[in-house]
Amino acid sequence: MGNLTLWSFIPLVPPLLIFLASCYYLSKRAKADSVLLFIGSGIGLLVIIFFTWMPYYVQSSYMPLAGASKYYAIAGVISFLGGICFVTGLFILISSSVNFYKQNKL
Repeated sequence: MGNLTLWSFIPLVPPLLIFLASCYYLSKRAKADSVLLFIGSGIGLLVIIFFTWMPYYVQSSYMPLAGASKYYAIAGVISFLGGICFVTGLFILISSSVNFYKQNKL
């Protein structure tokens, strides 16, 4: 796997924490916003794992640049869709929280 070190895993920490927080929120409140946050953060985590491991795979398998570019393009589209899911869930959560506090005048 080349020079895979502990530093290679540092980019995984924030998406992993966001995914765990989304899992916790989904376990406490299973609604549209929590499902979208869960899906979006899960896709984000998988894409970060892909982007972390893909250079080592490309190098070890001597994959041509054109072949690797296809995988990166597909991962980019999947990442975009995951980001849209996450942002939509976040907006729903913020909107419902603001409306709740307006109604209860907290």
